[in-house]
Amino acid sequence: MNSSRTWKTGEICRVSGTYRCQNCRFAGREVVREFEAGKILPMCATCPDKDVTWRLMKPAGAITATA
Repeated sequence: MNSSRTWKTGEICRVSGTYRCQNCRFAGREVVREFEAGKILPMCATCPDKDVTWRLMKPAGAITATA
C-alpha cells in the first residue's frame, strides 16, 4: 500500500474504500467517494483541477469498535 494513503487521478485504485478529494478539502469543500480496487481513479467532479489527489479515509469492510 502507498505509505501516504494517497493516489492521483488516473492511478489504479489499490484498496476498495472511502476516499476524500484532498484538493477540495484544502479549498473548504468536502467531497467523499467510494472506489473499488482495480478501477482507475477519476477526476473530481467538483474540482476545477484535472489532477487531484484522493486520500483513503476508510478501507471497505473495515471493522470499527462501538461503545
